[in-house]
Amino acid sequence: MKASIAAALCTLSACVAWAGTSDIRKTAEATMLVTGIIDVAPDGGVYGYTLDRPERIPAPVVDLIKSSVPGWKFQFAERVNAIQHATMRLRIVAKPVDDRHDTLRISSASFGDADAAATDHVTYKDRHPPRYPQEAIQSRVDGTVFLLMRVNRQGQVQDVAVEQVNLGVYGRDSQMRHFRAVLGDAALDAAKHWTYNLPTTGKHVLDPYWDVRVPVQFNLHMQGTSTDTYGKWEPYIPGPHEWIPWQRNKPMQASSDAIPEGSISSADQPMMLMTALGGA
Repeated sequence: MKASIAAALCTLSACVAWAGTSDIRKTAEATMLVTGIIDVAPDGGVYGYTLDRPERIPAPVVDLIKSSVPGWKFQFAERVNAIQHATMRLRIVAKPVDDRHDTLRISSASFGDADAAATDHVTYKDRHPPRYPQEAIQSRVDGTVFLLMRVNRQGQVQDVAVEQVNLGVYGRDSQMRHFRAVLGDAALDAAKHWTYNLPTTGKHVLDPYWDVRVPVQFNLHMQGTSTDTYGKWEPYIPGPHEWIPWQRNKPMQASSDAIPEGSISSADQPMMLMTALGGA
């Protein structure tokens, strides 16, 4: 695993077109998103879990999840009397310590109702991809913008804001801030024009609005291609988490960067993790 992490971070340093400081380099990490299903008992304890395509996941990551997930405790939004099946998305982060050792941790997670029908949730109706900023293309900058948006009962975006921007390149603090803003603005400009299909079944069909999280990826290597990166380490520089005005009085129920590209996730989770994510 050490070699694959080192290769990912080498890719990060090789693709940057502007100089970075040693302090910024120290924040470089390798990450992967692991998905699966988790079963939670009515008392909030973990009854069991399965991982998607476990043969693609490095053994140390499987071991980390095995040592962490069984000890989790959840709190449900509503009283339940049976085992609950939930989708599980885990952001795994590795950071080199020296030439032989890495730290490995689960940095974030999100959960959804695995038994819900597609019509229980907001889904995309019309989603034109954002324009890749020319400045970012010329500077070989890629990254992922995580948006939080409020969808109204007309299926339109009522409010939208950037929660976090992770970059695949490093540079000076001012450069990092600049390109996070460049990618964030491009994602916002596109998202304001997206439309959605509203729930027609389920518990939230009569809600006055729906808060959803959406990742928007800007990847120079994936333009016009379909690349399966599941189980592979990817380099990134994590960006700061921005608090959203209309979410200030609501608890943080899920992590924005634990949502796969191309998906949409409800900001209101059916259950909340009450214990630490764990890691080693």
